[in-house]
This record gives sequence, C-alpha cells and structure tokens, in this order.
Amino acid sequence: MNQTDRDVFENFLFDMTGGRLERVAPVLDDAVVWHLPPFAKQSPLHGRDAVLRFLEEAPKAFYEPGSIRLEPISFAVEDGFASCLATLRATTRHGQPYENRYGFFARLRDGRLVEVWELLDSVRLFEQMEKPADAN
Repeated sequence: MNQTDRDVFENFLFDMTGGRLERVAPVLDDAVVWHLPPFAKQSPLHGRDAVLRFLEEAPKAFYEPGSIRLEPISFAVEDGFASCLATLRATTRHGQPYENRYGFFARLRDGRLVEVWELLDSVRLFEQMEKPADAN
C-alpha cells in the first residue's frame, strides 16, 4: 500500500520523537539533508547515516529516555512540501518537565524525506535544561 506524503511525514515525526529509528530509516533518502536549529551553529547533516546518528544521540543529551511526546498543533502537506507546528513535552535529563514549541519542515520525493528543517525556541530550551540549583 502506498502511503501519502502526509502519512510519511506524520509517521516520521512520531517515530522520530518516539525513538523508533528502525522505522525512520526507510523513509529517509540516502542523501537526506537535515538543517539543525540556528543555535547549533553547525552545517547541515548530510546522508541517512549522519541523520540517524544525530537522531539517536541528540535526545540522550537533553531528555530522559522514552519521555518525549509530540503534540501536533498544525500539519500541512502539499506538492512534496510538509510542515508541522507542535508542542514537544519531555522530562529533562535532570528530571524536570520540559515543554517547547517546535517547527518541522520537510521536502519529500517518492515517499522519502530528502530535506528536513528543525526550528525551536532555543532560549526556552536552555532555560529548561539548566540543572536545578537544589539538585546534587
């Protein structure tokens, strides 16, 4: 059964935030480009292996495993372009609640993601990632 671009993008987002990278890998183009949020001050990631490595390692630096929940506010998919505005909730690696607004944008071709942009409020991210003063 062929999935629509909306199905591919929506499933990708939930599988990505749910840590199900075995389900993410098949929908990433071999030459996928991932644009990191501007605060990262890094060049885009190129290729499926680099993106999968990032998707495996990055959440571990910020969140408790299995705590990430994506709550979409708006989806739009048309002519190979997709966007999602969402609230991401999780528990930080310090055990604190985390909530932030994220924007994911993608370009799809033949049922695969060929380019992804990830945007978020970086000030809000770092404020919530600080270790509480009373923590050991």
